[in-house]
Amino acid sequence: MREKMPTLFTLNQQQMSDTLLYTLPQWFIFAAVFVAVYGWIEKKKAFRIIGAIIFILLGIYSLIIISGGYLAGGEFLTPGEFADKELDGETIEEIPFQAKILPAYLSFIVSAIIAIPAIFLDIKNKKSYQWFILFAGLVALFGFFVIVGILQYL
Repeated sequence: MREKMPTLFTLNQQQMSDTLLYTLPQWFIFAAVFVAVYGWIEKKKAFRIIGAIIFILLGIYSLIIISGGYLAGGEFLTPGEFADKELDGETIEEIPFQAKILPAYLSFIVSAIIAIPAIFLDIKNKKSYQWFILFAGLVALFGFFVIVGILQYL
């Protein structure tokens, strides 16, 4: 039985989904950091809150990606292929790219959780909102650098 060869379209679609997995969060991060810093410097509460909301949207996006199975490593080997590799005594040399970026997506979720108190504190005019938005930005930037580090070795 002849297996169906992947077409150019399916390869491009796979590459396209991989590209979205690492570029879309970068846009979220830079937009959130830029808007939050602008609101902080210009003392505009609306922009600070929008920056925190963008961090929360990034966390929601990350939850959708993780719960949708886009980062699941089990989808890349069929059970038969996995059993063959186990029986041959070979180890799987390389973790798929989608599985490697899981820590970054987890950090985006943590960043969203940290950004929630920042919104409430900023609405109540408490100065401590600055610490929460700072930590949310740092955690999101950690995820960004995880992705950049992984991309360097592809």
